[in-house]
Amino acid sequence: MDHYTEFISLIHDFIDLFRSLTTVEQQKLDAAVANDLSILEDCMKKEQAFVLRLRGLEQQRDTLQRKLKMKDLKFREILSSVPDEVKEELTPLFQELSEKVRIFQSINASAQDAISVNLHKIQSVLNSGQPDAGVYSASGTNKPDETHFTNRFV
Repeated sequence: MDHYTEFISLIHDFIDLFRSLTTVEQQKLDAAVANDLSILEDCMKKEQAFVLRLRGLEQQRDTLQRKLKMKDLKFREILSSVPDEVKEELTPLFQELSEKVRIFQSINASAQDAISVNLHKIQSVLNSGQPDAGVYSASGTNKPDETHFTNRFV
């Protein structure tokens, strides 16, 4: 039963992680819509930390499932393999985790779409070659307007 307690605690950790990750993802979406690059960059740094935490939790999950002799089983298969009292506790947790992951994926897809639209807009401006587009050069300086020959000897 001790391994089941650890597994239940681990599922709680996954739920907390996805709850926090969803908050950051919503901030990222809002920043992408508002074209706020500093907040967007901050969110991406936070996401990297969450990804490392997620990897750690995945390793723990894999280890616990091996100890429980449930290696490579999906949540539904785990539920059919555990004692009834554990099943009663795990069922709502699995449902909550599934919902948190679904919400995260939905917000993540929206954020990716917003970023893609912004990148498309930037690419369109860069490709337009319009001198009044307010585009910067690769060195970070404002591109000067197109000029004609300035040397009178040419």
